[in-house]
Amino acid sequence: MIPVSLPEPPEHYRFEVRARGRIFLAGTPHPTSEEWNSHNYWREIHMDLYQWHQGVCVYCASWTPRPSRQRAFDHTTIDHFVPKSTNAQLAYEWSNFRLVRSKLNQRKDIFEDVIDPCALQSGWFRLNFTTFMIEPDVNISAEAQVRITATIDRLQLNDDPAYVNERARVVFQYAAGKIAFGDVQRLYPFIASEMVAKNFDTAIRPTVIAALARRPSLVN
Repeated sequence: MIPVSLPEPPEHYRFEVRARGRIFLAGTPHPTSEEWNSHNYWREIHMDLYQWHQGVCVYCASWTPRPSRQRAFDHTTIDHFVPKSTNAQLAYEWSNFRLVRSKLNQRKDIFEDVIDPCALQSGWFRLNFTTFMIEPDVNISAEAQVRITATIDRLQLNDDPAYVNERARVVFQYAAGKIAFGDVQRLYPFIASEMVAKNFDTAIRPTVIAALARRPSLVN
């Protein structure tokens, strides 16, 4: 996860999402799941957020197709950072929308122990280039480390082999020269930021290339 920002809302948001949502909530202040599903006006700004973030999920900082044609990948969804069940009045507010992978949206669910990437400080999350696990930065406060660990655990960023393997594949492909650093920055900005922070090309890449020489299949 890396710090992100929200753009200004598109003009059509005010009527198609916010106004319609407020009218709905005025008559139904405590919607059921079925009522939410039939009034999910936030779908109208899904593509706006997708284009702003260039398809990158704000929780795992990895590019995601929309819609997905590969079942191995999640498609993107709109997460309400503050759950609708906690505060229905924020359900149609632009500031509460986050573009995330569907699997991560499901894992976050109604829990509120995930750090908001819009309020995140740079460098709090670190990538271990040996294990490809995400870890809290050792130089931040103990309280912040607890929050980061809770986020990693809630979203299962280290427990899901598909996510760990995705990070490893990007690193191996870059080390092998199959993907340019500019593409890593665009599609996997967290990995790119960690490469810069840890001087990957000089300090780590030779070791990765040596591993690829022994096991070329790692790049696939």
